[in-house]
Amino acid sequence: MFALGAQPPVLPVSLPYGWEIAFIVGSVLFFLMSTTDAFTLSSVRFSSGQLLPETIVKSGHRYLILHDSGKRAISFLSSTLKGLVDSGARVVISASSNGWLVGNLSLHESHFSEWQQNGRVVVSENWVEHAFPREGLSDRLSFGPTSTVFVNELGQENLEGVVPSLDKGAGEKHQEPAELFLLESSKAPRPQLTEFLRRNTGIELLNLSESTDPFSSMVELDHQKIRGSIILLEYETSSDYEGVVDKFLAEGISNAELCVLFTTKSSKLYRANKGKRMIKIIAASSLISVPDELPDGEMQIPDKELGLVAAVLSDFLDNSKNSGASFVFDSITELIRGERWEQVYSGIKQLIDLLTVPNATALFLANINTMEPRFLGALHGAFALQLRLDNEGLKAVKVPAK
Repeated sequence: MFALGAQPPVLPVSLPYGWEIAFIVGSVLFFLMSTTDAFTLSSVRFSSGQLLPETIVKSGHRYLILHDSGKRAISFLSSTLKGLVDSGARVVISASSNGWLVGNLSLHESHFSEWQQNGRVVVSENWVEHAFPREGLSDRLSFGPTSTVFVNELGQENLEGVVPSLDKGAGEKHQEPAELFLLESSKAPRPQLTEFLRRNTGIELLNLSESTDPFSSMVELDHQKIRGSIILLEYETSSDYEGVVDKFLAEGISNAELCVLFTTKSSKLYRANKGKRMIKIIAASSLISVPDELPDGEMQIPDKELGLVAAVLSDFLDNSKNSGASFVFDSITELIRGERWEQVYSGIKQLIDLLTVPNATALFLANINTMEPRFLGALHGAFALQLRLDNEGLKAVKVPAK
């Protein structure tokens, strides 16, 4: 009947006008639905099973922390525990209540007693193997899965064999547990440590007994001076820029910061860092159209999508407000769409605005052999700290005034 043009009297508007309204409303709703699916921030957030907010610890992963019993180790552990507890995780520490670890945490972490009282931190005198602690009331009432992190101290005798993995907690209520193994460096001869890591291939080494400033010391600075800086690194194609980036990320990790690499699948840095479990990789690719997260935690995003890069970056910044984060931006022209360099420069400025927070340190890479001179000139005005890597080595060419 409607197809013949009839106008039923029950309709409050004429049929032609009604069809026009329906077409307009339907078009608007379809547009909103499509843009929501493409650009909502929830579509680019990471699964809670991959990253515990405000920490570098990932569920299901195992870490060997080599330390010298100094303040740096306690500072790292205190920061990590705070991030874990704030994220809702439960921490089980296997150590003597009068020993170095618990004694120093009680002394230097003001919340440690409170965490013990409310059950967020459990101290056990015995080596913790396959037993999960009894759930507290808050865990039973929680709607989401709970995370458990086990902390064990190792001695030289533990380096002889294979450390068995923990079983996942019963039911869907538990995520896979994470494990931290603490080992004093004086008890770990290098050959024995190397053999231990060879046998326990699933354990990632974090060496807190080495220099905390492998990157910043190269230009006669320290980590506290570059923390919160947004750095431009100009490099020649033939230079060892991969080594410089490796030191930058190692410095972030050793200072208990979340480390993130924005790159592309074809980059040398992608190949050099893929598989490093303490570095979060965001890889742009022309072969995908929507964000996707791989089982190992690597995230793939469509190339030249500034909105997605900014959304992912904002997510990381929100999740590292207390611990701090270090970011590397590689292949920047593949991350930001632009027919002209001015458009890419505008995108970089937007990322710089997002990164202008005290807890974030960022390194932007610029290849002086392939980048247009006018583009490089514009970048010089956007970065207060500029480094240059050529055949003479790494040097600071612009440092902010004290």
